[in-house]
Amino acid sequence: IIMKKITLLFLAMLIVPTIAMAQYPGKGTIDINAGIGLGHSFSGSGGIPINVAVDYGYNDDVSIGGYLGYLGNSEDFGTGTWKYSNLVIGARGTYHKQFVDNVDTYGGLILGYNVASAEWDGPGANSASVGGIIYQGFVGGRYHFTEKLGAYGELGFGIALLQFGVTYRM
Repeated sequence: IIMKKITLLFLAMLIVPTIAMAQYPGKGTIDINAGIGLGHSFSGSGGIPINVAVDYGYNDDVSIGGYLGYLGNSEDFGTGTWKYSNLVIGARGTYHKQFVDNVDTYGGLILGYNVASAEWDGPGANSASVGGIIYQGFVGGRYHFTEKLGAYGELGFGIALLQFGVTYRM
């Protein structure tokens, strides 16, 4: 139910025209997104994924930047504790195209590295980790309440399938 409500809110951000400034200003613009995610696939973990992305306006339609996402959690089983973590770090390129008035809509690609680990802290202590190069696409939108502050939502790759939070434009 919560996932449906958040998905509807995200779609409303992309569909409903508003009166605030949101068209992508282009070259030299720096946008910083910070938020949480829903729909992660890191099995066994019930933690809340957090993420930060920075986009720098390379030209009037394209931005380049970085992405960092983290998910960590632990579960106590009485005789020991499982600890889980997942870290995604990467570079991203984004193409901005205004499909909706006053909403900065965009799509892009990420290329990075994913490191996941699980550790048993109890009898027969054990741990495992795995990592690898990742690449995938995403779509999103930013709505600015003021010239500097707004909200964003992204669907696609990251530490979670759906990411949303605040955005700050420098």
